[in-house]
Amino acid sequence: MSSATQSNTPSITPGLPQLVSGCIERLTTGVRAAAFWAAALLPLVVIAGLATGLAGQHPEALAGALALNAACAVVGHGHAPQR
Repeated sequence: MSSATQSNTPSITPGLPQLVSGCIERLTTGVRAAAFWAAALLPLVVIAGLATGLAGQHPEALAGALALNAACAVVGHGHAPQR
């Protein structure tokens, strides 16, 4: 007889890859959706800054807002709002 004993406890890890991939998918979907809506609404902030004259006083903020808008447009490009 063998002195090794078999464990009858089930392994916890078989569903782990699916769990991790599901979490990553939800995270990327959320980031893409947030970037989509930020890219859609950020031009309103830029227009308000131009209208109030704040963009003239803080041109670096205007440049940052435009760069952020471009980055959000790239990241959020693949988002399709659900109906």
